[in-house]
Amino acid sequence: MNCIHDDIIQKYIDGEANPEEITLVEKHIAICNTCAVKIENQRRLATNVKKAINLLAKDSIEIPKFAIPPRHIKKHYLTTKRLSYIIAAACILLFVFVITQKKEMKNQNEIILEIGSAMDVDANRPVTQLPLVISIIDAKGNISEYFIK
Repeated sequence: MNCIHDDIIQKYIDGEANPEEITLVEKHIAICNTCAVKIENQRRLATNVKKAINLLAKDSIEIPKFAIPPRHIKKHYLTTKRLSYIIAAACILLFVFVITQKKEMKNQNEIILEIGSAMDVDANRPVTQLPLVISIIDAKGNISEYFIK
């Protein structure tokens, strides 16, 4: 009688055997008492080894159920408080716009006078000996420069 190989027995015990091997082993166990004892011993040995390395201990991880609350969409209604804020912001913007326009109108009649030194500076000469530049900018943006030595 041909007995079952150890590798097929181990696959059968571990639950890794395909359906053909399972039927082969079960038919053979019904006939061969030696292989049935061999399978029982192998199954006991596998169980003891798994217990020794704590593989049979099942970790019970409880994942709590969570509920997603329904989304409440807030509708923004135009209230008197909100309307007053909008009107106040519009007034401030209008005020700033009017003030800046008046300042620009005032500046149109002014003449700007800038005093400085010439662009080409000789680092070997003292500041008192450098030429002085007077720039006059009129209301139309025309620039007149005068050099004083």
